[in-house]
Amino acid sequence: MAKIGWIGLGNMGNPMSQNLLKAGHEVTVWNRTKSKADEVLAAGAKWADSPKAVTEASDVIFTMVSNGPTLHAVNFGDEGVVAGLASGKIVIDMSTVAPSESAAVNDAIEAKGCKFLKCPVTGSTALAQNATLGVLGSGDKASFDEVTPLLACMSAKQTYFGAGEEARVLKLAINSILAAQMQLFAEGIVLCEKAGLDVAEAGEAIAGSAVGSPLYGYKHKMVAEGQYAPAFSANMMIKDLDLAFDAAKQYNAAMPTVALTRQSLQAAVATDKGDLDFAVLTKVLEESCGITR
Repeated sequence: MAKIGWIGLGNMGNPMSQNLLKAGHEVTVWNRTKSKADEVLAAGAKWADSPKAVTEASDVIFTMVSNGPTLHAVNFGDEGVVAGLASGKIVIDMSTVAPSESAAVNDAIEAKGCKFLKCPVTGSTALAQNATLGVLGSGDKASFDEVTPLLACMSAKQTYFGAGEEARVLKLAINSILAAQMQLFAEGIVLCEKAGLDVAEAGEAIAGSAVGSPLYGYKHKMVAEGQYAPAFSANMMIKDLDLAFDAAKQYNAAMPTVALTRQSLQAAVATDKGDLDFAVLTKVLEESCGITR
């Protein structure tokens, strides 16, 4: 049984931390809004009053937060993770942040004689609940190997990519591709609608065709029903695309298709759809083409 700390109990962090509890580990948690920890505490987790207190009580500390500024907020300061570190501990961040946002945290943790692993995940909240996420890992290889059994409590696959920020870049690349895929799906569906095809039938056919993907497999029903409850919101996707553009500048890469998709997502925000699932790109395009469902 490992002594684990968990910071960040949102839509992903909540089920992921619970899977560690189910595996028999001792888990101490903290979240900015304590009420969001109620479910995890009921499942057997312990509460700590600060990220520092979580860190002091744990050998391995996970963070799963919404963005880079929040990652900095929970790590730095008198009550942050770094303040609670003692030599030999491992901190694992599973958030989606930019490589540049990660670097300062890495340096501060390494300066305390500890290791910092960057382990963003692939998959939705349903996969988090089922412990079938994918983990993309980078950082110290020996530390990654050491914590792989813990990662396996939350995921179906754990892959190591390098000693630096490789996992961060790969996660941003994957989310960029997902956004562009969803835009292409929207364009195909709207063409079919304009030609008089049934949306549900067309979506199912696309999902089962040569261009089908896991994304289309679980998004086509959402599009057909026109109900866009947010598994991953348009606002969150915009955040990740902006991080991808920052990385593209850093590494001197071009992302022209993703840039166009970013504009379509901005149109979703401009029409009060930013909090809906990013599959709402179909509705945005329907409206611009005069389709009402």
